Amino acid sequence: MTTLQAALQHYNTHFDNQEYQAIAAHLAQDLRADRESLRVSDVMNMLSDVAFQISGHPHYTHASLKLAIFCGQNNVSIVTIDLMADYLRRFQIKPDNVIEDFQATTKALLRDYASFDSLHSAATAANGIHSWQGRIAYDLLVAAEYLTKAAIHLLMHGNLSYIREKLQSSFWHLKGALHEGLRHA
Repeated sequence: MTTLQAALQHYNTHFDNQEYQAIAAHLAQDLRADRESLRVSDVMNMLSDVAFQISGHPHYTHASLKLAIFCGQNNVSIVTIDLMADYLRRFQIKPDNVIEDFQATTKALLRDYASFDSLHSAATAANGIHSWQGRIAYDLLVAAEYLTKAAIHLLMHGNLSYIREKLQSSFWHLKGALHEGLRHA
């Protein structure tokens, strides 16, 4: 039997439609979409792709990252992510980190996006403070924004030059905060 045939057979043997439909219902609720919508179907296909990846299908080597990015960017709930991970464990042939990395990446992205929005709001507010403390607070918050952007793109295996640019920008804002602090200390 070829690797493709073995992977397909393994997938079909371990597929559980009831569990699959329960995940789809949670996902539809998270995405505020109808269960039969194309959007929910596309994400459920991504979940199947990850199951194929775990089953050893050679065409789906990065499926778990693709699903993690989608879930992180679209605010899929922790409950749904955990249901997905539990479902994927059905397909695990050999011990590896695919499922744990999927779960951790998704949860990290969810929290990174949420913290980025808060940091951006705080930096915008601090930009209006006319004291040296306000300037330092602004630089520190903007540096944290840049670091958060770099972390998001690292988790998504993003463009390294973009990540480097965000790290350099963060460094310059940290350096500015340090100089401002030393001047007034």
